[in-house]
Amino acid sequence: MKQQQGAALVIVMALLSGALMLGMSGMQSALIDERLAGNYRASVQSQMSGEGFIAGAVSDENNDNLTEFLKNSLADLDDGESKTLSEDELIALSGNRLSEDDSNLIVNVSRSGDQITLEAWGAQAGAKAPTVITFNASGAAQNFRSPFLACRQVLLNGSSLAASCSSNDTVCSQDPAGFISADSQTYNLLYNLGSEQGDRITLDGDADAYGNVRSQRDIILTGSSVITGNAYAQGAIIHGGGTRVWGEEVITESSPQRCDLYLDSQGLSVEVENLKQQYGDSVGNIKMGTDKRRQWALTPEGLFFYDEETRSSGSPVFSQCRFFDLPCILNFFVNFFRGLLGFNICNNNYVSCDSSQVGWTEHSQVIDNTIVVNNLTLTGNPTFIVSGLESDSQANPAQLRMVVEGEFNVSGGGRNGLVVEDNAHLELFVKGKTELGSNFQLGDTKPTRAGAPPLTINSSYSGAGDAVAVSNGSHLVGNIYAPGGRVSVNSSRVTGSIWAQEINALNDSQIIYNEANVVADSQAIEIEAAGESGTGFNWQWR
Repeated sequence: MKQQQGAALVIVMALLSGALMLGMSGMQSALIDERLAGNYRASVQSQMSGEGFIAGAVSDENNDNLTEFLKNSLADLDDGESKTLSEDELIALSGNRLSEDDSNLIVNVSRSGDQITLEAWGAQAGAKAPTVITFNASGAAQNFRSPFLACRQVLLNGSSLAASCSSNDTVCSQDPAGFISADSQTYNLLYNLGSEQGDRITLDGDADAYGNVRSQRDIILTGSSVITGNAYAQGAIIHGGGTRVWGEEVITESSPQRCDLYLDSQGLSVEVENLKQQYGDSVGNIKMGTDKRRQWALTPEGLFFYDEETRSSGSPVFSQCRFFDLPCILNFFVNFFRGLLGFNICNNNYVSCDSSQVGWTEHSQVIDNTIVVNNLTLTGNPTFIVSGLESDSQANPAQLRMVVEGEFNVSGGGRNGLVVEDNAHLELFVKGKTELGSNFQLGDTKPTRAGAPPLTINSSYSGAGDAVAVSNGSHLVGNIYAPGGRVSVNSSRVTGSIWAQEINALNDSQIIYNEANVVADSQAIEIEAAGESGTGFNWQWR
C-alpha cells in the first residue's frame, strides 16, 4: 500500500472554512440589514405619528383648541423654556381625538420670544423623527397685517386716498395732518396677496397711499400717484410719469402667502347657513321708505315700523282695529306699555314724532338679537335706526345681527338712510349684492364701540359685478368682509377696513382705517413667522 499524504483532507477543510466565513459574513450582513430596516420602520412610524397629530391640531375644526393652547403657552412658558405635554394637555390640544395609536406619542412645546414651536413624534423602539411647526402667537405677523387686503388686485385712481388715523370721538378727517405716518404703522396699509400674472397694486392719476404698500406680484404707479411710505414687491415696481415712492423700494423674495389664510368664503357661507337654521325662516322682503312706513327701528326687542298716516291718532293699531278684534287690541296695549316702560323710539333724534305718541308697530320678532330677512331695501327718504336698550352703552353695545338672504340696497334721497346709535353695533350677513347710495351716511356717528366700528358687512356674494358697491357720495363707517367678491368705492368714503378678492377706490374716494378699532387681530388671523410661509387658524371675523 502506498503511503497516504492527506491532501484531500486539507483541501476539504480549507473549502469548509471558506464557506463558513462566507456564511458568517452573509449572516452578519443580513442582521445589519434587518436592524437598519427595523430602525427605518420605527423612524417612519415615529414621524407618521407626529405628523398625524400635528395635522389634526392645525385642522380647521380644531382652531379654537389650537388658539387657546398657543395663548396659554405664551403665558405659561418663559422665553427659551420648553416642556413635554402631559396626556391631559394632549387631549385638550387635539380636541379629544387621541387614539390607541397615539399611546407612544410625545409632544414638546417651546417658546422663543413670541414664537411657539411644537415638536411631535412617536416613541417607536427608541426612534425620534419629529414633525416641527412654529407659530407666531402674539397675533398676526407684522408683514401680513393690512386694513385693506385683496387676494387679486388693489386699484386706486383719480384723486383717491388710502390712509389711517386714530379717533375715538369723531370720524377721522381727510386732513393729512391727522394721518398716522408710515413709519408709525404696525401693518402694511395696502396688501395684495395675488401672485398670478395680472395680480397687482395699481395707483393711477394722483392717487396717494399714505403708508406702506406690499404686493406678492407687482406695484404699478402711473400719472402723478404717490406712495408716502415704503413699497415692497415680489415682482416689479413700475413707475410712469411723475410718480414717486417716498420711502424705500424693496424687491422681496419669499414664499407667497395663501389667500385662504385670510379670506374664507366657505367658512362664511357655512356661518350664514348656521345662523339661518338657528333663527328660523326669513320674515320676507323689507322695503323701508315706501308708502307711509319711512321710519323703521331694529332693537333687541324686535323690528318696528312707524306708520305716518295714522300717527296723529296716537296709535295706528288701535285706529284700525275692528270691534272685538282681540289680537289687534292686545297689540295696541303691548305697544302702549312699551312706552310706559321707557321703550319709546320717538325719543330718538332721528325720528319725526314726539315722545307722547305710541305709533310703533312690531313687524317681526328678534331672537337673540338676530333676524333673518329676504331682500333689504332702503329707498325714498327712509330712516332705519339700529338701537340698543337703555341699559346698553357705547362701552357695552347691543350686538345686533341681520342675515339678508337676497340683496341689500340703499338708494333715494335723505341724509341718513341708516343710523346706528352709540349703544349698538350692527353686523350684516348678505348673500346677494350690497349697493349703498347717496343717503347711506354714517359720518356723524361715533366711530368706535368698545374697539369695534358701528357696522360690519359680511358679503358671501361671489358672482359677477361688485359684491359691495359704495357709491354716489356715501360714507360707510365699518368693516367690509367679502372673501369671494369685489368691493368698489366710487366717489365715496369708507372709514374702516376692507378684505376682499378685489378692492377698487375710484374717482376721488377715500379709504381710511381708524386704528381705534381693530383690523387684523379682529379676524384673529395667526401667521407662522419663520420663512414667511404662514399657517393660519381661527379665521373668523369678530
